Amino acid sequence: MKKSAQTVIREGACYTIAAANGRVLEVADFNTENGASIRLWSYEGQPWQQWIFEEAAEGQYRIKNRFTGKVMDLAMSGVVNGTWVHQWEKTTGKGQRWEIVPADGGKAKIRNVLADKVIDLVGMRVDNGTQAQIWQDVFGENQLWSIQPVPDKLLQKDMPKPEPKKTAPKSTRTQTGTGRAKKTGGKGGRRAAK
Repeated sequence: MKKSAQTVIREGACYTIAAANGRVLEVADFNTENGASIRLWSYEGQPWQQWIFEEAAEGQYRIKNRFTGKVMDLAMSGVVNGTWVHQWEKTTGKGQRWEIVPADGGKAKIRNVLADKVIDLVGMRVDNGTQAQIWQDVFGENQLWSIQPVPDKLLQKDMPKPEPKKTAPKSTRTQTGTGRAKKTGGKGGRRAAK
């Protein structure tokens, strides 16, 4: 158990990561794929807006999304100002390791170990949909985060299931060696070649 600013980070507990205006970091469109962006959005109590801090090394964490099970990562392992934060399956890379740096007023900065830069918001914006990025620490308000435990009542509600990928309907036809379709059942099929 580590104390960060005024928040005690407990392994396995769920947290929100909120900007000064109360909007939180979430996985965009509750996308479960690698590479889905991390953005700011109004808090709705959803699991894709909740994060679990898993210890990766002394004082370092992987920040795992409760819904997707994937962790915050740097796009293309970038280390320059403006590199987007996205989610990826867990690896051993330092691009997925973060330190929680206490700041004034119970806030914290979230510093990436590989890049030595903190989570920031593109264009210093704070509206819904603003992309998370890394940037050198400039002591900006958009680099300060409130890390708060998720209330137990929100953890009790059923977790939505990711929607299965849509696939094309199964065909009722097979291909013959001549390249012509052959009817194998169903309505409206082609007639077999004579």
